[in-house]
Amino acid sequence: MRLDSSRSLLIRLLMLAVLVLVPPMGLASFMALDRFEQGMNPELDRKAAAVGRDLVVQVERAVAYGIPVEKLVGVDEFFAQVLSGNPEIRYLGITGTDGTILFLRGALGGQLADHYREQAGSLSDKDGATLQIGDFVDLALPVKGRSGLVGSVHVGFDQGYISSRLFSIFYDIAVVLGASLIVAFEILLFVVVFNVSGPMKLVAEVIGQGRKGDFSHMPGIRADDEVGHFARVFNASMRKVDSAYRGLMAYIDEVRTGHFDRGAAERAGDIADRVKFLFRFDASGAPGFLREKLSSDVRLPLFLFVFAEEISRSFLPLFAQSLPRRMTLLTPELMIALPIAVFMAGIALGSLWGGAVTERLGSRRVFQIGLVPAVLGCLMSGLSQSVIELSLWRGITGLGYALVTVACQGYISKATNDGNRATGLGSYVGAVLSAALCGTAIGGVMADRIGFAPSFFVSAGLVVVSGLLLGYLLEKVPTSPDLPPAAEGDPKGLSRIFLNWRFTVLVLFAAIPAKIALTGYFFFLVPLVLWGTEHTLPEIARIMVLYPLVMLVVSYYATRFADQWGWRVGQIAVGGILGGVGILLAALFDGTWPLMLGIVFLGAAHGMSASPQLALIPDICWVECQHYGRTQVLALLRTLERIGSVVGPLLAAVFWPLWGAEGAIVAIGSVVLGMAAVFAMLAGRYGDGPHLESEEGAQ
Repeated sequence: MRLDSSRSLLIRLLMLAVLVLVPPMGLASFMALDRFEQGMNPELDRKAAAVGRDLVVQVERAVAYGIPVEKLVGVDEFFAQVLSGNPEIRYLGITGTDGTILFLRGALGGQLADHYREQAGSLSDKDGATLQIGDFVDLALPVKGRSGLVGSVHVGFDQGYISSRLFSIFYDIAVVLGASLIVAFEILLFVVVFNVSGPMKLVAEVIGQGRKGDFSHMPGIRADDEVGHFARVFNASMRKVDSAYRGLMAYIDEVRTGHFDRGAAERAGDIADRVKFLFRFDASGAPGFLREKLSSDVRLPLFLFVFAEEISRSFLPLFAQSLPRRMTLLTPELMIALPIAVFMAGIALGSLWGGAVTERLGSRRVFQIGLVPAVLGCLMSGLSQSVIELSLWRGITGLGYALVTVACQGYISKATNDGNRATGLGSYVGAVLSAALCGTAIGGVMADRIGFAPSFFVSAGLVVVSGLLLGYLLEKVPTSPDLPPAAEGDPKGLSRIFLNWRFTVLVLFAAIPAKIALTGYFFFLVPLVLWGTEHTLPEIARIMVLYPLVMLVVSYYATRFADQWGWRVGQIAVGGILGGVGILLAALFDGTWPLMLGIVFLGAAHGMSASPQLALIPDICWVECQHYGRTQVLALLRTLERIGSVVGPLLAAVFWPLWGAEGAIVAIGSVVLGMAAVFAMLAGRYGDGPHLESEEGAQ
C-alpha cells in the first residue's frame, strides 16, 4: 500500500523497533543458551547413567534366573522402545566379558567392536567407565551374576547432541524474533496509517477540494493527539470560512429584499450568483465531515485472523496422521488429506454466498459473523479424537475463514478505484502473506513445544482478538453509489458470467491450477515428505516459511507493475508456468534442497499472479460487476478457485500410493504446468479494457 509522506516515518519507527527488540533479545538468548549448555552436559551424563543402571538391573534380573546373557530374548525391541523415548541417546548395547557385541541398537557394530575388545576386563572392579569413541561418548556399566562379571551394558550418546539442540533452539529464537518484527511492522503500519498518514491524507483531500472552491466538507478526525489538534484547528478555520459565506449570503439577501434601488438589488444578486458559481458550501447549514475508507482499515484485524489460521499450516497433515482413522473405505493417504480438503470446501461454501451477504449486511457485520465458526472450529479441532472429527471442525473453520476474507475483500474493493485497485488488493495479499509467514513459523515452534491441540487453542484466542479490534476500527460500508445493489433472488443471473469466455478461461486454467499446486504440493506433500525424512516440526515450519516470504516480496512489486503497465494477463500466465516448472524441479533430485526450490518457485509464481487475478476481474467482467456488484463477482471467483483447493490434496493422496512421494510431486507438477500452458496460449486473445462483447450485448 502507499504510505505517501509517512513512509520515511514508518521506516524510522521500524528501525527503532529493530534496535529496541533485536539487541536485548539477542543478548538474552546468547546468555541463556550459554548457561543452558553448561548445565546440560552434567544432566546428560546423569541421564545416561540412570538409563544404564536401569538396563543393568533388567539384565541382572534375567541372569539371576539362570538365563545366559547371550540367550536373552526381545532385547532389540526393548532397546528400540528406550531409544524412541530418549532421543539424546544414540545407541544401546550389551557385550560379553571379552568385549564381543551380543546386542546393539542404534549404531553399527564395526564402529564399536575394536574399542569394546580393548576395554574388556577393565570393568571388573569398577562401577562404570566412560570412553570417547569417535563422535560418541560411551558409558559402560558392568553386569554381574552369581559368578562375577558376565558382561557390560553400553549407553552411547552423541557428544554433539547439546550443540545440535542449541542450534535448533537458536533457530527457534530467530524465528520467533523474526515473527515478532513482522508483527511489530504490522502494528507500526497500522499506527502510522490510522493516526498519521490516513488523517493527513484526508486533510489534503479537503484542501484539494477547497482549491476547486468546494468548502462543503471538513476532515472527520476525532483523535486526541497532535494530528487531532491540528484537525480541530483546521476545522475551526473551515467553520469560519463557512460562517463568513453564510454571513455574506445573509447580507446579500438583506440588500436584495430591503434595498429600494432595483439596480443595487440586481448587482447584489449577480454577486450572489457569482459566489455560488465559484464556491460550494453544504446546504445543511454547516460543513459535513469527510471520512475516507482506506484499504488499510482492515489490514491489522485481517493479519491477526490469518495469523491464527496459519498456525496449523505446517503440522495439520501430521496431526491428522497421528489421529485414529475409523473409516476403512479410504486409503490412509486420503484420510490424511481429508481435513485439508474439507477445510477448503468450507471456504468454497462460505465464499459462494459471502459476497451477497457482504453487499447486504456490510463488511463489519459479516466479519463478526465469520468469527463465530472460526473460533468454534479452532477450539474443537484441538479437541478432536479422530480424523473425521478433525475434518468436520476444519470445514466449519473454513466457513468462517471465507466469510472474513470475503468481507475484507469487499471492503477493500469499495475503498479503491481503478487506478489503485491492484495496489489496494495488494494490501490484502500483503496482510495475508505476512500473517502466513508469522503463523507458519510460529506454529511449528509452538506445536513442538506445547503440542498440536494447545496450538489450536492459541489460534482461537487470536481470532477473538482480531474480532475485538475490527469492532473498534471498522464501520459498516454502504453500497457504493456508482454500483447498484446486487440482484436479489436471482442466483441463476450470475451464472451467465460463464458465457464470458475470458472469465471461464481464467478460472479453469489459472485460478484452479494455482490452488491445486498450493494445497496438493505445498499443504499436503511438503509436510509429509519432510516429516518422513526425519525433519522436526520447527524445521518443517522454517522450510515452509519460504513460500509466503518469497510471495510477499514478489507480490509487493508485482502489484505495482500491474497497476503501472497493465500487464495483468501476462503476469498470470508467466506465474502459472513458473509454478508448474518449480514443482517438477522439486522431484528431479533427492534431498531437501529440491523441495525448497519448488517452494521458492511456487511462492514467486503466486506472488506474480495473485493480485493481478483479482484486479483483472473488473476489466474482463465489467458488465457483471455493474449488475451484481464487484464483491459478488470476486466472491464467485474465490469460490470457483477453491475447487482446485479441494481437489489438490485429494489428487496428491491418490497419486502417492500409485507412484510414491516423488511420483505424486511429478504428477501434480505436470497437471499444473499443462493447465498453465493452455492459459498462456489463450492469454494473447484477452486484449485490453473491459469485456466489450458483454458490454455491447447489454446495450
